[in-house]
Amino acid sequence: MKKIIGLSVAALLIIGVIGGATLAYFSDTESSTNNTLTAGVLDLNIDGGNVAVTTLTVAAAEPGGSGSGSSTLTNVGSMTGELDISTSPVTNTGAVSGTSEYADDSGDLGAVAQIAMYLDIDQSGTVTAGDIGLQSDGTTYDPTGGLAYDVVDNYASEVWNEVITSMVSSASDDIVILWQVPAGAGNSIQGDSVSFDITFTLEQADVD
Repeated sequence: MKKIIGLSVAALLIIGVIGGATLAYFSDTESSTNNTLTAGVLDLNIDGGNVAVTTLTVAAAEPGGSGSGSSTLTNVGSMTGELDISTSPVTNTGAVSGTSEYADDSGDLGAVAQIAMYLDIDQSGTVTAGDIGLQSDGTTYDPTGGLAYDVVDNYASEVWNEVITSMVSSASDDIVILWQVPAGAGNSIQGDSVSFDITFTLEQADVD
């Protein structure tokens, strides 16, 4: 009798093991790897670099004279930005004593010589639809109706915010400065000079 009971217990244990092996659930595994966050880059170049350039140099302006200078602004970063422009105070320098009989300490050229500035969006070299004029009061205007010249002194310490609201990566635009000296300027400007700086800032949109 004991022998028969032992065999019965062994048979039940084998059935239990086989039954347990059939209870596994289905499964499928996927993964997400190398998750990376990289900051974008705002990088504005002027004339192909990141160093200051001189956009306008006139060695011997005279009454009735005119001309222009330009530089190219390029967004070489990976992000779209907005372009702000500002000017420094204007510096007038009188003729050096001995170079002109009209030499003085103050300098009169900035109150006589006139400039107009605009962004040549299509880089055509002429004023066309879509270009943006920079008025001496810190506002912008459509230059296709005529360039708004004003004396250099009136451009001192001006700020033009969001001149371009969406300057995309790789976009290029030219800043153009045109100058003229009225024919009736008079002798007081002989030997005088006037200078100013322009700052271009590409910043993340809607930060100011």
